[in-house]
Amino acid sequence: MNILIAHDEAFNFTYRANIDALRQLGEVSFFSPLRDTTFDSKLSTLHSSLSTLQSPLSTILYLPGGYPELFAEQLSANRSMRESIKAFAEQGGRIYAECGGFMYLTHDIDGLPMCDVFPFGATMKDAHLHLGYRRMTIGDNIVRGHEFHYSDIVQQKKLPDEIIVEQNQYSARGTKVPTAIYRYKNVIAGYTHWYWAENPFLFNSLL
Repeated sequence: MNILIAHDEAFNFTYRANIDALRQLGEVSFFSPLRDTTFDSKLSTLHSSLSTLQSPLSTILYLPGGYPELFAEQLSANRSMRESIKAFAEQGGRIYAECGGFMYLTHDIDGLPMCDVFPFGATMKDAHLHLGYRRMTIGDNIVRGHEFHYSDIVQQKKLPDEIIVEQNQYSARGTKVPTAIYRYKNVIAGYTHWYWAENPFLFNSLL
């Protein structure tokens, strides 16, 4: 399995322990949504062929948190990267995105086009802090993480049936919180930064 992780000035909020844990699942490599033309160019470099791309399930694309709002113009200008990620999602590719990575998968950030995997935008207008520890149950297991962001989602119309919204996260005090996880095909995204090092195989089962 190939695990491609976005890593540059816009996407750099990762736990080192998470990266080490993901190496137990497959071959980890990195790409830059700011500078690379497409994310799959990394795969062709690694394997000297595009055979791995013919089966989208053989690859997991991980878009971690960061500060995409500070680099929104550059991210938007890199149209070939945005389109490659959108096409991967539509083909059933496995994508996991959190916080800033989630924002990158939306239609736009304050009017600047992003990957448009999800048909709503993200905004920094009227920004206020969303903060707290989170936990979620996956099967018989509990995964923990935290929420830390200032942006908000701008949803102006009813979501299509293909997008599933799950609200099953709880605070450290056991209170249910409105923070959602969004699923579309084999894409899962949301604001929470999850900690996978305790059980990296939960990462794989989530997708």
